[in-house]
Amino acid sequence: MKQTIKTLILEFVAGNGSSHIQEIHLQVAEIHPGVPQHTVRARLSEMSGNENLEEKLQALGEGFYGLYSENKDLNSVVSYPDRGPWGESRYRGNCSGYLVKDLILRFKCQSVFDPAQGGGTVKDVVSGINKFRRNNIHYEGRDLKEGWDIITGLMPEKQFDMVWFHPPYWDIIRYSDNPYDLSNCMTLDEFELKLNRSAEKLSDVLRPGGILAVLLGDKRKNGNYYPLMRTLLTNPNIGRLKAIIIKVQHNCMSDRKFYSSNNPFLIPIKHEY
Repeated sequence: MKQTIKTLILEFVAGNGSSHIQEIHLQVAEIHPGVPQHTVRARLSEMSGNENLEEKLQALGEGFYGLYSENKDLNSVVSYPDRGPWGESRYRGNCSGYLVKDLILRFKCQSVFDPAQGGGTVKDVVSGINKFRRNNIHYEGRDLKEGWDIITGLMPEKQFDMVWFHPPYWDIIRYSDNPYDLSNCMTLDEFELKLNRSAEKLSDVLRPGGILAVLLGDKRKNGNYYPLMRTLLTNPNIGRLKAIIIKVQHNCMSDRKFYSSNNPFLIPIKHEY
């Protein structure tokens, strides 16, 4: 019995939820090669007996998978309340994949290296771009929990368009007992030394003109404020500073912390760089 496009859509929605048009289109196209996306959109519109599905269809514009559209309005302040579907959400310190996606598309990166891949956010973002934008970005990832560290480990031989470096922050979340784990540094000086050495090694795997994107926050300890990015800004061995983006933080453990009004300097930290 030949399956109609409407039947295929119904089966896919029943098994996976309404999802996004591009995902449904890919499923339908496996059985009906060449079917245009606007046909899938039209059938979905006919079938949408509930307002929620219709709202999703309208939000997706002409039907392209909106999650992977390029952010033409990217500027020096970004806020992503929804962390997106990428990576393990339970992995503490896992960043939002939206910023990764926005940078990859803005700089038209065709190769990305993640030396601290943690919960797999960057890997998932690249995989999604390749699938839904029909791209072919090369991805490589490493992690300390797999027995590799930046300072002593062998770097990839390939040169990359972008290195995404989201290191553990000093003395905030302890990920392991490994002495090469930046979260285990005993002092700020030790952290800054290892952070800069890591950034220098990572800059060596960039192609000429490549982008080293570093995501870092700040820290308070014993009433003192520590801007963890400060020494990177003046390091002459990692290229020229091209931009700083202020990223608003959402859903952090520190959001639950109570700050006494007795100390007016204890202003909650809600940003990263």
